[in-house]
Amino acid sequence: MRDDLKAAVEVLYQAFGNVRVIDQVDYCDHCVDPAQVEALRRTPLRQLTSEHLGPLLFNAMSTWGDLGYFKHFLPRLLELVATGEMEDWSYPTFLPSGLKQCWTTGTPGEHRAIAGFLEAWWLATTSSWPSPCSPRDVLETIDGSGQRVVPHLNALPAQAGEPAARHLAAFIEDWMVSTRTAEQLWVDVDRWLRGPQPSALLTAAFMDATDPSVAAELGKAEGSLAFYRSWRDAEQTDSLP
Repeated sequence: MRDDLKAAVEVLYQAFGNVRVIDQVDYCDHCVDPAQVEALRRTPLRQLTSEHLGPLLFNAMSTWGDLGYFKHFLPRLLELVATGEMEDWSYPTFLPSGLKQCWTTGTPGEHRAIAGFLEAWWLATTSSWPSPCSPRDVLETIDGSGQRVVPHLNALPAQAGEPAARHLAAFIEDWMVSTRTAEQLWVDVDRWLRGPQPSALLTAAFMDATDPSVAAELGKAEGSLAFYRSWRDAEQTDSLP
């Protein structure tokens, strides 16, 4: 884990450190195994694993505990997400709603901790290849938490390097088969892809690539991006009165 991401995780622990878990928590014993509840009660926070917190992620604030209970575990949950250990628990689907509630009801210190973590997580994800998390999962989690993805996309400079370019290439191929919507995430990503940064990033990495397979991967992405931009420009032209 990168140093800046480690530091962001520590800020989370500090910001949520006063949120204490109570011994008696409400839960549905038809939906949740009492042994799982007991395991969270007796295991130190930083020793909890994805097997401990995965069931909570699925049931938090619906059939297991309230927002305060969820907040207690949030630092460790996000730490496990960032290291890829929550991948099998569909965190992009289940995490954002809880994270959004933490943001909505949080203190300024909690806001700063969450925002700092999301920023560090995005940069750590895009700066290494391969990464524990996919950029699309990170963006969907950020968007679902109530934050805009634009600052994170804009944080990728044109000279971000091969890892970021390869992530972008994979993202473009995935985005090409996505369904157009009016949702903010789609609007923000669409606008960014049609701006100057993505093309510049791919071109710079393509010119510097020494591995022919990587160069081919980036070249294909450049072609896909050009097609996408052309299609969207034509679509917008056709929609004019």
